[in-house]
Amino acid sequence: MTWHSSHADPAGAPDLFLGSSSAVEVDASPTGAGFMLLVSVLQPQSRGRVSIPSANPSANPRIELAHLREASDVARFVEAIQMARRLGRQAPLAALVTGPELSPGPDVAGDDAVALGTFARAAVTTFHHPAGTCQMGKDPGAGAVVDARGRAHGLEGLLVADASIMPRIASAPTNLTTAMIAERIARWLK
Repeated sequence: MTWHSSHADPAGAPDLFLGSSSAVEVDASPTGAGFMLLVSVLQPQSRGRVSIPSANPSANPRIELAHLREASDVARFVEAIQMARRLGRQAPLAALVTGPELSPGPDVAGDDAVALGTFARAAVTTFHHPAGTCQMGKDPGAGAVVDARGRAHGLEGLLVADASIMPRIASAPTNLTTAMIAERIARWLK
């Protein structure tokens, strides 16, 4: 499910996502099973970075995730958690719940934005759809890594055709957008 937070332009792309996971084994569950309502901020304002610390090809890259660095991302994440909690308490999902909420859990009462923000900062993780780490643009001096056709600036014969060249992450899972980018660049190679 995608929807617009109170911070989003209603005419623009949705900025919140909620997905579910089927029954999973949960150690804290009295039955050993549970279900998850997973939330995500689409179009985050927080920006991480990937850099190469040296010319050594064996050196690991430096990855700075910067999750929820921007206050607007925290506020939107809190709205997403509040929606997930409301949905989890509605029929027919409520009938499946036989024990306490495991996360954020009963210690984070109600819709307390401060407590949910604290929880969000501690619990946030990657959604396995990173994008934008290989900036597309005309000017390498301004940080552009590839041109509009995915060609790496300053490296003959190297093309990048994946989610890393997206200027912003799509408001959807990135697999279809990435396939479109790869198809488009592949056509240019013919």
